[in-house]
Amino acid sequence: MSDDQLDLRIVGVDPGEMLDGAQRLTMRTTRGPIAMIMHAAAPASRAVLCVSGALGGFDGPAQLYLRLGRELPARGISVVRLNYRAPNDFAECLIDAVAGLAFIKGVGHARAALVGHSFGGAIAINAGTLSATAATVIAISSQLAGAHVADRLAPKPLLLIHGIADEILPHRSSELIFERAGEPKRLCLLDGADHRLSGRGDELFALAQEWIAAHL
Repeated sequence: MSDDQLDLRIVGVDPGEMLDGAQRLTMRTTRGPIAMIMHAAAPASRAVLCVSGALGGFDGPAQLYLRLGRELPARGISVVRLNYRAPNDFAECLIDAVAGLAFIKGVGHARAALVGHSFGGAIAINAGTLSATAATVIAISSQLAGAHVADRLAPKPLLLIHGIADEILPHRSSELIFERAGEPKRLCLLDGADHRLSGRGDELFALAQEWIAAHL
């Protein structure tokens, strides 16, 4: 994607209501508003940016994003959950993720982990190659389309998690991304797990938080 296609400027950020200890935010940009929920840690120099699948929204698989937001701030890590302006438009969603990383840097976080599910896995991998703020990427049940740039991510660490019983995207897609990616990288295939890793929330959270602690 060219610099012209990625052109977006942040005009301002408007606070909204508090929700379960988190702050709803609207980032005003030259391409339209981006909605976010921020679980802030103070002080914090590290953050996690969570992006969802093609349908958009703030939630990840097995309530992972909400759980990260509730638990990581106590460990000095802020969590931002971002909703796309134009769900399922890969280019626009990628721009949103890069804007989210710029926001994170702008509010004082030097390093960020990107977490994406399904369509968002490929968004996270792409955004990780474009932003110096991104330190590591976790792609869960990732689609292969759009993740062809995984080889450009190194030396940023990449964790791929996929259910072997995924009925939406076969786990082979994460295997192919893993084969293309450089080191450091890890592939976790979960036996019996579906696309949203239903019933595997504790296992998924443990994998994600351990990776973030080690690489962020």
